[in-house]
Amino acid sequence: MANLSVNSLANLNVYLAGTSLLGRAAEIKIPQPKGMRADYRGLGMFGKLKIPTGMEALEGSIKWSSFDSSTLSQLSVVQMSQFSALGDLQTLTAAGEVLEQPVIYNFTGMPLDIGPITAKAQELVEYTTTLDVYHVELYIGGELAYLYDVFSNQYVVGGVDQLATFRANTGN
Repeated sequence: MANLSVNSLANLNVYLAGTSLLGRAAEIKIPQPKGMRADYRGLGMFGKLKIPTGMEALEGSIKWSSFDSSTLSQLSVVQMSQFSALGDLQTLTAAGEVLEQPVIYNFTGMPLDIGPITAKAQELVEYTTTLDVYHVELYIGGELAYLYDVFSNQYVVGGVDQLATFRANTGN
């Protein structure tokens, strides 16, 4: 008999500059680091290679469920904002819930746009803020799973600094 273990994460709470936005966000898209590749072709090679060349720009978004002046007044398209999303990771087996751990995403970004306001008769106003993200980190159970920071050329995964040699080689 297989020992199935399911990790379930749902219903994150969003924070802006350390302030809870409980119930004000309907959806959040937290970007994950994504590598860039360039094609490499050489004479005598039968196939092509994909060579790592860096990281893609990160973009996230928050769909708001509330037209909230205190949140709107904190977002600027020319200033960085710090966001967090906190959740409860449940591990379930045939015996039931065997573990609960905190999940914390921290990310820093600058709103590309606050979002066009869509208003319809007899419906709640909704809008989505799009963010250019420059720093993102994930903690699971208090342990750093990964950290990526564009400005400091840092990419740490499972405690291993993936760009240490790159920074040393380029004098950073």
